[in-house]
Amino acid sequence: MIHAHDGPARAPDASRTLDAILANASPETRDTIRVLGEILGEQPASALTPTSFAIQHLGVDAVHLASEKFTGPGTSLAILANLLRIEMERHATQVIVGSPGDGLPPTWAQLDLGPDDKVSVPGRLIAFFPAGTLASEPLCVLVDDRHWIRDFAVLSAATAKPVAEAVLRNFCDRQKTAENPLRGRVLEARVVEGCLRLGIAASLANRREGLIFPADIWTEVDVFLAAATTRRDILRDLGLGTNRGMLVAGPPGVGKTHLVRVIATELAGRFTTILADANAMRHMISDLYEAADAFGPTLIVLDDIDLVLGHRDSNGDNAALADFLATLDGVIEREDILTIATTNDPKSLDPAAQRSSRFDMVVSVPMPDEHSRACILRRHLDPLGSPQRGHRRAQCLGLLEHPQRPLQCFLHHRAWCSDSIRTHCRSDPVSPSQR
Repeated sequence: MIHAHDGPARAPDASRTLDAILANASPETRDTIRVLGEILGEQPASALTPTSFAIQHLGVDAVHLASEKFTGPGTSLAILANLLRIEMERHATQVIVGSPGDGLPPTWAQLDLGPDDKVSVPGRLIAFFPAGTLASEPLCVLVDDRHWIRDFAVLSAATAKPVAEAVLRNFCDRQKTAENPLRGRVLEARVVEGCLRLGIAASLANRREGLIFPADIWTEVDVFLAAATTRRDILRDLGLGTNRGMLVAGPPGVGKTHLVRVIATELAGRFTTILADANAMRHMISDLYEAADAFGPTLIVLDDIDLVLGHRDSNGDNAALADFLATLDGVIEREDILTIATTNDPKSLDPAAQRSSRFDMVVSVPMPDEHSRACILRRHLDPLGSPQRGHRRAQCLGLLEHPQRPLQCFLHHRAWCSDSIRTHCRSDPVSPSQR
């Protein structure tokens, strides 16, 4: 029997939105309702574009939707995605995650933090944060990290645009804090699918004691380090800036790369070190310095720069040289950027690349003199020797005490030196590293 209902119809409760209804529903109930919605012809959530997702959850139309975007290097985007992951975990019970559209589910990527150490970060998705979570206003955060699109955006109602700007600025500033897991570490810069990518490199532990250099070289290095650390605030107050450049020149094998690694070791923790390979130097030098914005104080190492940069009179491709000059001129707009480059032949570099505005210090590493050669030889021979063979080591060191006839001394001692070292390696209980 059908009973008639007299009286005015009850108006629907406006507060009973779909999200409110599903807030206390079980996962099974949610899945059932979603399937029923698709059966009844509603658009599935996976087909919603990020814009449609934001309009639906922010309660605005397309005209009143605002978007604040960050576009930068791929590594910066991965770090921002990691910060988004932190916020999503912090407000896990309130955040609603949507897909990037195209009928695809939300996707996640891997951020490499070292050997056997990876963390999953958002790769392509949009997340809705209700008011009182990420900010005082409801916001959506979009991340889309593909090699042809790299976007990170905060979407809001037009009236909340200042709030969205502040949230995006806060995300960018947090890259330079301890929340950035790559900050203060040694990174390798390489080109992957046309994009600059920074990966974790092995930690450096090179000490000054491992190098035999004249004292004046260490004096120059100390001045360079002081300008970047203990004297940094003084230089900034004087209006001299906090960016510095050092060009280390010398013939092959004199320890230029080792010297750079010693400097990086002494700056470890306070500075992020980026080691650029030749491909990154040649094609991504601008992106390399742009990536440094995500780390605060940064040391950028350009090893064997003469292999990439040439001289404009060499009739070769000067594109890399032009990019390098323009990029270093633009570094003045940044702070706390140290650049160290090495070269075997300074004369092969264009004079413009060596100007003091780009490298305010040039350190020339000479071939070792007699005293340095003696120190080097003692360092390598002492671990192999034993007391009864002391006279043999002394004879070998005698090579350095007769500079007027080094060839004769060498020919006289060459046979027993090779036999002696071979005998040591066969009979003496020395470690593999000593061998």
